Amino acid sequence: MISAVILAAGLSRRMGRPKQFLKLGTKTLLEHVVENTLQSKVSETIVVTGAHQREIKQVLAGYDVNLAHNPRYEEGQGTSVAAGAAAVSPHARGILFLLVDQPFICPQIINRMVDTFTNTGAPIVRSGETGHPVLFDITLKEQLVQLSGDAGGRQIINKYRDRLIKLCVCPYQLSMDIDTEKEYKLARAIWEQ
Repeated sequence: MISAVILAAGLSRRMGRPKQFLKLGTKTLLEHVVENTLQSKVSETIVVTGAHQREIKQVLAGYDVNLAHNPRYEEGQGTSVAAGAAAVSPHARGILFLLVDQPFICPQIINRMVDTFTNTGAPIVRSGETGHPVLFDITLKEQLVQLSGDAGGRQIINKYRDRLIKLCVCPYQLSMDIDTEKEYKLARAIWEQ
């Protein structure tokens, strides 16, 4: 079983407003990422909350997800990775981390990562261009739970860089992070096409 962890705890400082609730069409970025994940081969979906816990809970009321609150979200993404890793099922074989600001990561991309992980036994499978999403073997859970600061899982990825698999899963435009108004404008243009 693969557990998916969607990192949605941040303050969106670069954007200046909560990215989780930006709209593409009639749905928020958060809803797009959750729906894509739920339509994939993962067995459970966990959304890590932080800055906007109450609002996220309301938006996701009708979705089959578990929420994991990160009270230390202001300390950086590493604390959210740790909170998400701590919340996964004891039956998980791997943990797939997704970002709330990558709404174009479709179920097929997620499935390709899961299949590659399952078929190769690699400790880490990551997306080529941006590094996200990234899937860690469950044997790395304790290292993930110990993370802090803003580095996310980079130090673990660097530690295993000789054994990880990097997949070129999609063009940059589809895997880009939406961190600025300019990137949001580009995402809306892609969506409208």
